[in-house]
Amino acid sequence: MAYLTRFRIGLLAAASLVLIAGAYFFASPATPNEKSLRASVVKHLSKWTGATVSITGRTRLSYFPRPTLIIPNVKLAGIQHLPALRAVRAKSIKVRLGLWSLFSGTPVIDRITLVEPQIETSSAGRAAGQSPTENAAQTLVRAMETAPFDQIRLENGVLTVAGPVTTEQFTAVTAKINQRRPGGAHSSRGTFTWRGQAVSFNYEGGKREKAGNTLTFPVSITINGDLFSAQIDGKAIVSDGVRINGNLDLGIANLPRFARWTGVLVPDDQKTGDFSASGTFHWEGHRIGFDEGSFELDGNRALGALTLDFAGPRPQIEGTLALQRLDLTQYIGTESPPPDASNPNAKPGKRKTIDVGFPLLHHINLDLRISTTKLIAPPLSVGQSALSVTLKSGRLAADIAIFELCGGSGNTRLEFDASVPDSALRVTANITGASAKTCVEIFTPDSPLEGIANVTADVTGKGRTAKELLNTLGGKITLSMTAGRVDVDVAGLAAGLRDGPVRGWDAVRGDTTAFKALNGEFFLRRGGVYTDSLKIDLGSKYLTGEGTINLAARGLDIRMRIVPHPPKDAPAGDEEKKPADGPPGEIVIKGPWSSPSFTLEPGTTTMNLSRP
Repeated sequence: MAYLTRFRIGLLAAASLVLIAGAYFFASPATPNEKSLRASVVKHLSKWTGATVSITGRTRLSYFPRPTLIIPNVKLAGIQHLPALRAVRAKSIKVRLGLWSLFSGTPVIDRITLVEPQIETSSAGRAAGQSPTENAAQTLVRAMETAPFDQIRLENGVLTVAGPVTTEQFTAVTAKINQRRPGGAHSSRGTFTWRGQAVSFNYEGGKREKAGNTLTFPVSITINGDLFSAQIDGKAIVSDGVRINGNLDLGIANLPRFARWTGVLVPDDQKTGDFSASGTFHWEGHRIGFDEGSFELDGNRALGALTLDFAGPRPQIEGTLALQRLDLTQYIGTESPPPDASNPNAKPGKRKTIDVGFPLLHHINLDLRISTTKLIAPPLSVGQSALSVTLKSGRLAADIAIFELCGGSGNTRLEFDASVPDSALRVTANITGASAKTCVEIFTPDSPLEGIANVTADVTGKGRTAKELLNTLGGKITLSMTAGRVDVDVAGLAAGLRDGPVRGWDAVRGDTTAFKALNGEFFLRRGGVYTDSLKIDLGSKYLTGEGTINLAARGLDIRMRIVPHPPKDAPAGDEEKKPADGPPGEIVIKGPWSSPSFTLEPGTTTMNLSRP
């Protein structure tokens, strides 16, 4: 019985072998060899890409662990059917074949691997041989549907992308691309190096849906590098171009370093820049924009819309942002570095200077509108503000249409031209209803002046550093005040100084002196402020003054005189012909503005009381 069973099994096995051999005999008119397989692969590649395929070297067929055809020195030139691709050269191509290829003589390609490929592409997505009536979506669909393999791999390749202005090169490209999955899904993942930084990516594309000439499918993209990370979830829309709508989470550890990596020349000493962005966005060609985004830079958080466009010679940033608080403290600090505490003889470090013509102004364009409830720019702290900034070709214009300062309000415009060797600056401002006490105490602990002030300014300067700009500032500032007081006993000051000079504000403070009005014109020149028309109406007399405030040295050199009002019934013009009498001498205020000296000196000039 056992013998009969073994006989039946043997007979069944023999019949199976006969059937397989017969099928092979009738299905394969010729035994496959390396030459015929290579010719078939070349034919498939040429038909799919529309390229001229050339091979130099001997083709080798490996059977283990999977049948693989290794074709050396492959070149695809004049690619016609694939978007953006222009030419491909590879050290070798590994074509993994399906097992049936060995029996049929016709290769069934499972996977193709390009070893050390050199890939040349164009940023223009149109295929060279694309029909005038066919858009990019149709070309892409046809390329994906007619690919003669399911998967393509790249091993240690170089990708060159020729753009309208520059050519970029990606090296150490390693990737796996799955073109055909159930339901039309596709994916890719890999790594590459660009400008010295390694980047990894992972892409997942879902089922494709086609409506007319438009193709849509869900996408998920993750990109990671040492400088940044990005996660995109949304939908791709392919028609005349490729557009992605969805959500983006972007994180950049150091924005200046990231900007330098992408080609925006930010100074090397800019160390801050922890940036993040998230929200709904769109990406099409050279343009990426947040429709509703949340942005944070070094703790300053903003909400709004922001767009970045790389189409032109300079990146263009446009947007409308709203902030609760904008703190610029960390960007403005320019004090000297402290001395080395471990070295008792150490001196403070060299004072940091700001290059006012730094390259960033030449490498980006801006059009931003910003609103904030509080703006901190030491030593100033400004309330609710609305700011617009435009930058084009190195020319910057910033308008603060409205801002709150020291209890008052105002507007200002800053124009900065870095397109010339010596950067040119102009600032115009108008402030009304500001508290003089609050404004003065921004710079000193205790203000001797109180009152409501109105200020207008028109200031210009030029230079290559902040110090040069300060030294060349010129222009006029007009100050007017009403119903104020000064924390000095003006009436008794001249009499008290007859006994000798005194030093410091505390020595001259006592009873306050009220005034009806204060008016003056101040002229900026060579790092200082000069006036010859300061006029304070004390009621029965005037306090007039002239002198200089040295901004760089923080010093004062001012001469003051007390003169009575001219008689009301004096003939017109008499006040100009005859000087009004007043206390003899001039009060000279000189020295550092934190603690100046007060001296009574014999008068050498008389003030023209008719001058405004």
